[in-house]
Amino acid sequence: MERLKSAINLYVLLVVIMLFFEITFKAHVLFEEFGWANYFSFDSLRNILFVITYALFAMLLLRLFKPKGVRWAFAMVIVALSTLYISQDIYRQITNNFYSFAMSGDLAAGFTFFYRIPQVLSWVHGIYLAPFVLTIILIQMEARGKLSFFNIRYQSYKEPFIVVLSAMFLLYVSVLTIADDKGEDPFAFSDYDLYREPIVPTATMQKFGLITYTRIDLVHHLSTGGPNDSFSESDVDFWYDIHPGHEPNAMTGVLDLDENNLNVIMITAESLDTYAIHPELTPNLYRLIVGDDDHDSLNGSWYFNRFYAPLYYRNTADTEFMIQTGFYPNRTVHLSMLNYLDNTFPQSLPNLFNARDYTTLAFHNFSDHFYPRETFHPNALGYDAYFSEERMGFVTPSSDERDATGHYWHSDLEMMKRALPYVLKEDNFFTYFLTVTGHLPYESGRHDYAQKHYPLIDDILTNIGREDIPEALKYYHAAHWEFDLALGYLLDALEAENQLDNTVIVVYGDHYAYGLSSDDIWDYEEYRSLENNDSFTHIKDDETNLNIHNVPFFIFHPTLTSFHEFDHLMSSVDVLPTLANMFGLDFIPEELMGGDAFSEEYKNTVIFSNVSFMTVDYRYEIEREVFISKTRQYTSQEIRSLLGEILFRNRINNFILEHDYFAEEDD
Repeated sequence: MERLKSAINLYVLLVVIMLFFEITFKAHVLFEEFGWANYFSFDSLRNILFVITYALFAMLLLRLFKPKGVRWAFAMVIVALSTLYISQDIYRQITNNFYSFAMSGDLAAGFTFFYRIPQVLSWVHGIYLAPFVLTIILIQMEARGKLSFFNIRYQSYKEPFIVVLSAMFLLYVSVLTIADDKGEDPFAFSDYDLYREPIVPTATMQKFGLITYTRIDLVHHLSTGGPNDSFSESDVDFWYDIHPGHEPNAMTGVLDLDENNLNVIMITAESLDTYAIHPELTPNLYRLIVGDDDHDSLNGSWYFNRFYAPLYYRNTADTEFMIQTGFYPNRTVHLSMLNYLDNTFPQSLPNLFNARDYTTLAFHNFSDHFYPRETFHPNALGYDAYFSEERMGFVTPSSDERDATGHYWHSDLEMMKRALPYVLKEDNFFTYFLTVTGHLPYESGRHDYAQKHYPLIDDILTNIGREDIPEALKYYHAAHWEFDLALGYLLDALEAENQLDNTVIVVYGDHYAYGLSSDDIWDYEEYRSLENNDSFTHIKDDETNLNIHNVPFFIFHPTLTSFHEFDHLMSSVDVLPTLANMFGLDFIPEELMGGDAFSEEYKNTVIFSNVSFMTVDYRYEIEREVFISKTRQYTSQEIRSLLGEILFRNRINNFILEHDYFAEEDD
């Protein structure tokens, strides 16, 4: 009887501890999105039911051990729970997202963020350790004979069967409470869909708790070794049937390759954000965008002020994937570049240019340390050649030769110097540059080129009255000075080779500068909006936090005659069809997930990694369950259908990728 009493006491303690973790996590991480709905809702009651169930399963195993073994096992359970909650909390603070087991193999990339952990730690993270401290105290008290908490071993063979049956029954009841009402709408989805597949992590955590999310995520990860067969080709056909076609519009062929004998240079600029653009902080970037009265060919660019580069699961690599293929990355796999290395992408940007007999070259001044570009770009995307730092002859200096620690980001300027001889010897070329010098970290002693240019940037900031901005922003500007030098060299080299007038230059940011704190970014945007100057300024709209993903995108060519701003909404996945339409390339828009920004038939939708979405008429912030329309009232059923269509698109996207759909069509 004493053992049973101790088992009940330990069980109640475990339930209380698990609920403590859930309440703390929701208060710190999810409260801003869901408010008091975290606690006073039917979902909260279900969460409690799940916790009671998991505690029973834990007790099922704990009661197999003798007291000493129970003490160690119980302590390990508490350590595991503390680690889970703290790590997801910190990961959320750093990346504004949650990790999944599909990302577990990406440890090398994860190390990049380790230095930021001290920056986001707060007293709240210490609270997560309270259950572990309590466990140590209880273990010490039992060792001194002051209480008996861990003598809980089964006394009969019936007991474990009773426990497992009780746990299974409670799990069944918990799942039974999850609604699965879809109705007739083909895009309808239910709470049970979120339980079955955690495509919306925050919503899954809010409705079922972090432990349930982790269990679902693990099961889903282990069960998706092959293609997802919940969809079929008929679903893809249905999607294509309802996908609007593409009619010629005012921008079709505006930069026709043959008519104008054009070459194209496309630059993915690492962490290029709105506040990087300034006539003195980035003079070459600024004159490329706005124009230069002293230069006949620099008339200004077409600037898309509503371009979004949502920060997806693998940051820059996923932005590349979207821009180069016209498809979204798949959250359920370790890395889309790696998983779809052997896929066929007939409409990738380089393949569209290959079809026009262009030489397609790609350059990146970093190694494959994080992502397999050296194989993905030529093999899957179709580039004629890919030049990594090694192929371009870069040598990483030793620690004794450096002024900083951590990863060494090679010079963007040096990349231009090494790459352009390969490019400019070609008659017709499509060339892709991925820069790296603008990469985080933005702090003293952590970034060689930021360290190098800091004194100059500090002087400029003082001269323009911005000397009081945070140090991180100063180092950000210092890192981007090197990128600006690269742009200046590119313009000079093109002009020297008489190629400037027949070269289109496309530049965009790969994502917002998440190496800076969100508070610093929004404060800086407000600060800039209050400045009195006549220069072009792109300010993020603070109407919603989703706008933090609004970054620069512009197209330069001398024939564009003057600087012009476009309000057309678009995102990374829309770049391919938009450029294909403007260049007059032969493509099948219905077979892409993105759309031409100028299409009158297709309403572009920006889809964020957490499945929030935005159109010109409305936006839905899924984490806060806030729907805001600028045109009319939407019923809750209509909103759910709109979200269901986004989820349906996500699954179609993944089905096409997992089944290498276009290779099958070629057979």
